[in-house]
Amino acid sequence: MSLASNISLYSHTSLLDALNLPASVAKDFFDGKPFGDWKKVREAEAKTQSAIVGRLNSVIRAIGILAKTTAGRR
Repeated sequence: MSLASNISLYSHTSLLDALNLPASVAKDFFDGKPFGDWKKVREAEAKTQSAIVGRLNSVIRAIGILAKTTAGRR
């Protein structure tokens, strides 16, 4: 069931069709190069998003420090 659920999620196949696949075909799908390439792309996208969020956090932190500094001078 777990393998069929994963096939359904990752290959946009209905669960019923995934359940009808032989386990060896499902295993070959996950062990294949196209799925490995897809995983690498998704990991790269996640790293990029994480870097963007980190930079935004730094900007927000710096704005907060600047606001505190400016407020203290008045």
